[in-house]
Amino acid sequence: MAKSTKCVHVLATPGYAPDLCAITIPRLRAYASRIGANFNLIQERKFPDYPINYERMQVYEAGQSYDWNINIDADMVVGTKLPDITDISPASRVSIVMKYDLSSHFKTDGNIFFERDQRDAGLVDAFVATSSLTHDLWKPLSGGFESYKPLFKDSEYRRISEYCISLNLATYGLHYGGAFARTDHIFHVGFTSGNVREASDIAIAKLREWGEDV
Repeated sequence: MAKSTKCVHVLATPGYAPDLCAITIPRLRAYASRIGANFNLIQERKFPDYPINYERMQVYEAGQSYDWNINIDADMVVGTKLPDITDISPASRVSIVMKYDLSSHFKTDGNIFFERDQRDAGLVDAFVATSSLTHDLWKPLSGGFESYKPLFKDSEYRRISEYCISLNLATYGLHYGGAFARTDHIFHVGFTSGNVREASDIAIAKLREWGEDV
């Protein structure tokens, strides 16, 4: 049986939380190496019309040749005990760490795909793993960002990437499920520009809690 090909994709454009990334990105690279995956650090902007979070949709093109694509946020802390998601996730299922009711942030009424799907599933994009069977999850939206602004119920425009993958989930009728247990040594710091120092301290504290070298 042929060995599956994998790629870990991390979005971190130049200048993004350098102190935090100095902690997280080497560990994300190490995770990729440990599970036999390539590592793709997304730094170039290819969707300048959209909020920067949307650049993760580059996975659609960059990941075409892989059996598995794993998107992990740059503010995710991972430990050495984090399992290989491709060992524990069925290829027929999108694996995530969190979800919410999509209609709490977006207008979904009148969209045929959401109305047919009925799950109201908003996928958090901090960690998302897909196989070649579910790669359609990464298909970029058609048109420019301005055409999607009226769908927002708030001004959290960074969520446009979550809207995109959630729309694709509904459009293609993809299955999804939780990726890891709480004890699996993965933690989302949740970086914002207002907590840059605190974010690094939180990451270090979490690694120490796991008994990891800092």
